[in-house]
Amino acid sequence: MNMYSTQNAKVERVIDVVSKRFSTYGYTRIKTAAFEKYDLYSTVTSSVNRKEMVKVIDTTGDVLVLRPDVTIPITQELSHVCNHLTSEYRFYYIQEVFRQSFEKSEKTERTQAGIEYFCESSPEADAETIALAIQMMKDLNFKEMKIEIGHTAFFNEIVNGLHLQEEQLERLKTLVVSKNIGELNLFIQQLLIDPKRKLAIEQLPFLYGKPEEVLERAKEIVPLPNVIKTVCYIEEIYRILKLYGLDEYVVIDFGLMNHMDYYSGVLFQGYVERLGKPVLMGGRYDELGKKFEAELPAIGFACEIESLVKALQNSAVDNANQIDLKIIYEESELGSAIQLAAKLRALDLRVVIASKTKESMNSIDERCIIRMYEQEHIVEFQGNEQPFTSIEQLDWLGGNDK
Repeated sequence: MNMYSTQNAKVERVIDVVSKRFSTYGYTRIKTAAFEKYDLYSTVTSSVNRKEMVKVIDTTGDVLVLRPDVTIPITQELSHVCNHLTSEYRFYYIQEVFRQSFEKSEKTERTQAGIEYFCESSPEADAETIALAIQMMKDLNFKEMKIEIGHTAFFNEIVNGLHLQEEQLERLKTLVVSKNIGELNLFIQQLLIDPKRKLAIEQLPFLYGKPEEVLERAKEIVPLPNVIKTVCYIEEIYRILKLYGLDEYVVIDFGLMNHMDYYSGVLFQGYVERLGKPVLMGGRYDELGKKFEAELPAIGFACEIESLVKALQNSAVDNANQIDLKIIYEESELGSAIQLAAKLRALDLRVVIASKTKESMNSIDERCIIRMYEQEHIVEFQGNEQPFTSIEQLDWLGGNDK
């Protein structure tokens, strides 16, 4: 297997793992159009940098863009069906998005996987979504991982009423997110704002770390009613994640912000070992549906498949070309080998069959070998050999962890 096919196999394996996990939480796979009208992305202010869009002109002269985002078109499509939620909707997608990058190393086309959960805002729904994100990373066998959780209202409430100019606000956000303490303090001193607000902003980069400690400090440092309400909301999400048994992966970061302007509630991003940037990002976007004259509160997250593959090294995904079973048969046993392969494939096992005379040409890695010779049938598994006389004796193979 050459380098290209090995890499492709890893990508397909990650997609398979991610897709199965999304399905276990009740999500249905959907697709959006590859080409969208440019006007769709001018409706949602600053959600996607227009300079990053790949634009084309159709035969009528309209400007189209190659899909730069998935959340926006899904929300728009749902708004055509209902203008307010009468029931919950769970969708997931795995498809390409296209964005031009100013970094030469970054590709224009990337495979993005994500979920969109249209539901009323609640700690239960938000915690479940974050739990799904963590479980997805666990499925990929990452040993070290963490989810940082924040909330858009925390920063917004602190700066509310300060009458900052747009460039001042953006500069402030940048310094808080980067946790540039020195520059942040110098910048704040130049602002004519209340000393208590200054102190609160100065403390934002430090409101990061273990949930219990950060939540308690946040209530003391910023005792504004709406801020306390936000902290209590995050506190409840964390309590529920404890019930999922996932609290060890949680970090609270009240300096967390996202460049997607449609986020309007809880925010989160996931990190794993061997990669210095987030492998997934998400949050609640209750206001996005209003851009399409609909009330469609929702929460979701997205990850780039290529980033996940890059972060994976010594895990099961590195053996993406490995199959579950290989059946080696003598010519007289061809019919039996075909029947057995069909039954095992029906159990969702990956199976190949090969003639005994061509066994040396079959260089595929396998977890288990079944030899079907005229005089004997043998199954080799984990270094042990066991004879069998009927297909029914192999039912246990369907219970193996694939």
